[in-house]
Amino acid sequence: MEPGRRRRGGERDRISGLPDELLHFILRHLCSAPAAARTSALSHRWRRVWAHTLDLVFGDDLNRGVEGGGASFLDAVDGALAAYSDDRALHVESLKITVPCICGENVTASRVASWLRFATQRLAGAFFLSVPQRKSWPRDNRQNDELELPPCEGATKIKLQLGSLFFLRIPPAGMFGALADLEINQTTMNGRELGLILSSHCPRLQNLTMHVTLVAASDISVRSASLRCLRFHVLNTRRLDIVAPMLEILDASDIADAHIAAPNLAEVVMSNILGQVVVPDAGRHLRLLDVTRCSTMMASSLMRRFDSVINLRLPNPNDDYKTFLDCTKILPMCEILSVSSSVVLNHAFEPSLLNVLRRENGIRKLILFFLYPSMNPYCSLDCPCRLPESHH
Repeated sequence: MEPGRRRRGGERDRISGLPDELLHFILRHLCSAPAAARTSALSHRWRRVWAHTLDLVFGDDLNRGVEGGGASFLDAVDGALAAYSDDRALHVESLKITVPCICGENVTASRVASWLRFATQRLAGAFFLSVPQRKSWPRDNRQNDELELPPCEGATKIKLQLGSLFFLRIPPAGMFGALADLEINQTTMNGRELGLILSSHCPRLQNLTMHVTLVAASDISVRSASLRCLRFHVLNTRRLDIVAPMLEILDASDIADAHIAAPNLAEVVMSNILGQVVVPDAGRHLRLLDVTRCSTMMASSLMRRFDSVINLRLPNPNDDYKTFLDCTKILPMCEILSVSSSVVLNHAFEPSLLNVLRRENGIRKLILFFLYPSMNPYCSLDCPCRLPESHH
């Protein structure tokens, strides 16, 4: 507004005279695209300012109970993205869509696909999408729920929480050239397509988290020159092959076999491994080795692979007391030892722990966790407490 312009009644319209930089700063700190759009009522000059903001956030204020939900929310997201500035030189730095639970039955693959297309065309930063879980899943007509994740050259971070609604497809061509962080949760995928995004579509990927289900049992290969952290929880994985020279953190579960070529590996967390884990290229020292959710035999195999571990977390000794004693005869040197028990009868816990402590492997700190802290005072004749080796 020109200096001196006044509102009706003689008052000077001060907010219309604010510089664009300050207006954009104010709108970004609202953390809500709908709230930013409503500022159009404040001044004629503000009517299109919100459409140039660099952060678009939908849904956070709904989760705080500020606004209503339902289909109107989905329409509001569609309308806001359609009304956003058509200046192709203007890129969104952050797009966040948190669909409220009340909308769960109305979220379709075609609707989400339009949001993904907007991100592909306008995003140069982070994209977060969270869709609530539909109660009627799983359904038989998965073909109608296919959702394609299009290549997005400008995205640096993508987090998808898909509520088990869709069958996520990965196109055979296209790149996520700037992507450094990728997290995909609660969806179904094809094993071959998952391998594409893990090995060829993301040349700068550093952090990867997957909580998905494969439509059929498959072997998965991860080949990355940039990957540093991998959290892999993919149901129906038969064999996991990893070639990642920069990988430092590996957290994997629910796989049959694994072959890991990662010379810089420093932290390993393994859960529910059915077969064999081969780690040929890693060093002999780890910061963390967590085998609390592995079988005793698998835990033993991994522990024998390393000479020293700063933080060692052992499985429940109550599951198979004699096997636990045999498998812990050789332990890596460690500074911090964590042992947990998730059963009511903890009679094997004390003798197991004493046997471990007698190994003299450099323990400086001991952490004990009991899911059920009380101990049944009575035990059977074959209880581990009565075995001779428990008192050696």
